[in-house]
Amino acid sequence: MSGHVFIVRGDLRRIACDAWLIPCSRKARPGYEWFPDGYTGPRFGNPFADDGPRAQPLLPAEPGRPRPWLGWIGRGAMPVSWFTDGAVEFLEAAARAITEEGAPPLFGRARSLLALPVVGTGMGGGAARAGEIVQELLPRLEAFVSRTFPGGRRFDVALVCWDAASHAAAQAERVRRAPWPPDLTPELRREAETLAGYALRGELALFLGAGVSMAAGLPSWGGLLELLAAQAGMSREERTALADLRSALDQATVVERRLTEQRKEIGAAVAAVLGDRRHYALPHALLAALPVREAVTTNYDRLFDDAWALSDPSGLSVLPGAINPDARRWLLKMHGCLSDPARVVLTRSSYTRYDERLPALAGLVQAFLVTRHVLFVGFSLADDNFHRVVDAVRRLRAGAQRPAHFGTALALGHGGLAEVLWDRDIRRVRMDERERLSRADEAEAARRLEIFLDYLVSRTRDSAHLLVGARFDPLLTPGERALRDALAGFVEAITGPHAAAVRETVAWPQVERLLRGLGFEPPDE
Repeated sequence: MSGHVFIVRGDLRRIACDAWLIPCSRKARPGYEWFPDGYTGPRFGNPFADDGPRAQPLLPAEPGRPRPWLGWIGRGAMPVSWFTDGAVEFLEAAARAITEEGAPPLFGRARSLLALPVVGTGMGGGAARAGEIVQELLPRLEAFVSRTFPGGRRFDVALVCWDAASHAAAQAERVRRAPWPPDLTPELRREAETLAGYALRGELALFLGAGVSMAAGLPSWGGLLELLAAQAGMSREERTALADLRSALDQATVVERRLTEQRKEIGAAVAAVLGDRRHYALPHALLAALPVREAVTTNYDRLFDDAWALSDPSGLSVLPGAINPDARRWLLKMHGCLSDPARVVLTRSSYTRYDERLPALAGLVQAFLVTRHVLFVGFSLADDNFHRVVDAVRRLRAGAQRPAHFGTALALGHGGLAEVLWDRDIRRVRMDERERLSRADEAEAARRLEIFLDYLVSRTRDSAHLLVGARFDPLLTPGERALRDALAGFVEAITGPHAAAVRETVAWPQVERLLRGLGFEPPDE
């Protein structure tokens, strides 16, 4: 099966991938803004020659980190093919280097992932022709992922869009060009379209578990406990005996007591294990692109927080914490956050105190589950705290005239008899129907889940941001152009001497929200 082209909105510098492209000029000296916080590798390359390669890696590479490549993209007024040729040259050079090294894909992915921006549309000289670049770039990316490299190696590509307009443009062009590649069964596509319907009606919410962050290289719940046990100085025999305790809460309690003996706090230990993570995974970015307003996570890390905040930095409240009264969205960190290690919920005693300490938040989760269709991703549904909340929701829903299922869980494989515990409450959508999966099968199923999310996002695409400016004019339909021109005329008509009077009308707040949602800038004070 060929590779896949993902279209994501995110920060290219922080995508968990194998290699990523930094567009630059002939001097091969990109600005410091291209490098994420904490980057310690080289920042400059060798100047490019007119008749030489247009892509080069920054060496030496940071072990276990995505490798940045420099690509000579910026060169003023050049044909659209100049930009797309440079993008493809990076993909081919990076793929060859990875294949020759024989290194496995980073972050446990089934296939290596190469990431690049919509080349040339920033400072590269092609901003005015962004629509043309997208039209030519997508088929060339699709041609690349269809190739097989030595040893049968194939690659995935992530086209990473910084702003809403670029993301909307790439999504619209992909949908317009051709049918979706056959990576998903018809059943999985129907499931994604059903979830898209909930999202478009404003009825979808997210519940994210450890599996989402495992795609960024973080450990599972069991893996975290094992790392904490090592920090606590437990011997191999003790760590083996720890697994005999069936409850993860009891395992965590034992680890906490051993850490206490060493005068260490378990929250600080969790922060030490998880804290040095700069890169978020495709699932984080894809889920953040969905039109949802509420999300709950049991994860301590801030990877989804950062991915979601990118789309609207001023419109997100993270709970518990300082509430942003102007926020249009909220994220509940159900078990605490690395930003406040003292409040991490991990042991049995901390679970027992959860409802006493945060009763309002438990009620918030219950209301969330009653009023929304909840999409569970990366969540085992085995959390004790979650069991209590769901039991309360069952009581609230008893006799209510609502659909039997209040959520959908995306799973890699078959959950066995444990699925029986939830089959009346939560629908389970499996990426692989087999009952037993090898580690390689699980990696492929995780990749299929990423493709499922990519398809889901494409079904909820918002082309409104394409209406502003001429950058993506080639991608607009005749109807969209007519609407854009009419709205531009309306904005012009209410500026100038009429602006102050317009802002004083009762209807203005609603009109202003509409215009801003479409990407137009209403008249200022």
